[in-house]
Amino acid sequence: MDEEDEVSLLMNNWAIDVDVLNRGWKAQWNKPCIYKLPAPTTGGGSFQYADTNKKSAAYLPSVKGDHLTKMDPHKHRVLGHFLRRYNNIPLQKLVDSLTTTSCRWQQVDPADGAMDPKALPVHIQKEVSPVLQHLMDAYDSLEDKWLRDTDGFLRLMILDGCFMLEILQWSSSVSDDRKALSSGSAALTGSVDDYSYADNDPIFSRHGKLYVMSHIRRDMLMLENQLPMLLLKTLLGAVLPSESKERIEEHLNTIILNFCRGITKRNMGPCLHVLDLYRKSLLSNNLPKDSPSPVQNKNESERCVRSKAKGPATIFGHTTSTDQKNSNAGGSEDIIRSAMNLHESGIKFKKSNESCQLTDIWFKGHVLKLPLMVIDDTTESTLLNLMAFERFHVGTGNEITSYVCFMDNIIDSSDDVKILRSSGVLHNSIGSNKAVAKLFNEMTKDVTPDPESRLEKIVQKQLDEYCRSQWHEWRANLSHTYFKNPWAVLSLLAAVLLLALTITQTFYTIYPYYKPRGK
Repeated sequence: MDEEDEVSLLMNNWAIDVDVLNRGWKAQWNKPCIYKLPAPTTGGGSFQYADTNKKSAAYLPSVKGDHLTKMDPHKHRVLGHFLRRYNNIPLQKLVDSLTTTSCRWQQVDPADGAMDPKALPVHIQKEVSPVLQHLMDAYDSLEDKWLRDTDGFLRLMILDGCFMLEILQWSSSVSDDRKALSSGSAALTGSVDDYSYADNDPIFSRHGKLYVMSHIRRDMLMLENQLPMLLLKTLLGAVLPSESKERIEEHLNTIILNFCRGITKRNMGPCLHVLDLYRKSLLSNNLPKDSPSPVQNKNESERCVRSKAKGPATIFGHTTSTDQKNSNAGGSEDIIRSAMNLHESGIKFKKSNESCQLTDIWFKGHVLKLPLMVIDDTTESTLLNLMAFERFHVGTGNEITSYVCFMDNIIDSSDDVKILRSSGVLHNSIGSNKAVAKLFNEMTKDVTPDPESRLEKIVQKQLDEYCRSQWHEWRANLSHTYFKNPWAVLSLLAAVLLLALTITQTFYTIYPYYKPRGK
């Protein structure tokens, strides 16, 4: 074989390898939904964050390290409670539900209700594999120790999954608004007497509800700390074999939202994990008629399959949100104005509705309606993790990122926060108005909003067009100067009356000179 033949053969083999590698990556990208965040995202090792520890803490669960070790005995005893409460179901049944091949929680839709993979067509059988494999595939960067120790990973999934289910079920059983739960969820949850925990239990007691559940709730909304919804559905389905797939899914959605947001009776459909469900609950389809509907996930399934809707939610480029405030957005002439600037142009802020859906933002007439936003100690962590999920999971959408960028645009200083608070669209529970402004300004560092989002393409444009009118600005200045309080109004009326009397007096003084009575 001469040299040219060797080169040709090498190129052919290389082309085949590249093609195989390309197909392999595409298959791999369809699986993960839980991500290990890189250091630049969390602020670790980045020179531009002054307080990198605080930035990293927003993404890290509070039960890490020593705290995680201290929680292990609780997880083991909770597993025992969990099994006993369901008629002393054997642990092996939970193991089998994760290790045996079944169609119940797979993405494929078996024809004629077939639950046996062998009854499916050959090309579909290849898509059906043990649940445990799907759980491992759901993690984008699974540590090598779990890849080598499948039994250890299985044990971890059962302990963590049952612990989370017990937290959710017990919290719903002692919920202050238990009557709001659907009859089905209330029946599956049971009463607090069914859980047989001691009154002085460190977690499942009044003490735990006050001091422990808040930390667990925060950890459940960390992207790196997620458990696949497939795990929760499989374990709950194993202990409730007579319940339908749809009822178990609806029940899980109900108790998760009740625990995380204090709301019930909202069926979000199939979700990837708790953070995905929480994100969907923050969004709404009740948008203005002139606004495009937000992009919804497609082909979502228990296997965490991504959709092909939109691209990544945020783009990390050279222009940050801070820079964008002082430059033209996307090459246009639109000027991004703060709440103070909008207020001076005559724009009023009002609360859009009572449900706090972050997509319910629109501008009509001279009123900008915004959802009520409560700023507390968990707001920054929750929003950052939601934004990270949109950034890494292709096809999720960008509604949360767009909202945070929009709020950053209208909040530059404490004066902007003061206006929003006085309008009732912002509740501050973290201290000063300056702290709220700093929170939004720092969350959008290195984040560029999607120029095609509704907030950027429609709402911001409407605000800019309104503020460009000189008449609106003059009218607003008149209102702010003379109609801000009753005394200013009285002063203005007195001045007008005095001017009118002066003109009248002058007229009657001059008029006889030009029109004497005799003539």
